[in-house]
Amino acid sequence: MYISMQCSDNSGMLNTEICTFYGIRYVPRFRSAVISTEHLNHEYVIPMTPQDYEVAVKQIHAAMKAHATMISIDSGMVCRGRKGEIRNVEPQKLTISAV
Repeated sequence: MYISMQCSDNSGMLNTEICTFYGIRYVPRFRSAVISTEHLNHEYVIPMTPQDYEVAVKQIHAAMKAHATMISIDSGMVCRGRKGEIRNVEPQKLTISAV
């Protein structure tokens, strides 16, 4: 499955990226979700509350159940940075849909 998302890099520039979606996990220490893709040198990080993370996971489940080949993050911003890089961004509420 692929994922399409609006990403902000460390300079604040916004780009739409499409990547192979491998999974998502929540890191309580940083109160952020991390999206796993084929990119080895950087991560896609989304600051969010644990409750908003669970809502996002349910949206991904629904897309997977519908056998979607691509999901899209329609609202909410993803931070792209080097592995281990953390940014101060307001917690995001994502809207994820099957494409």
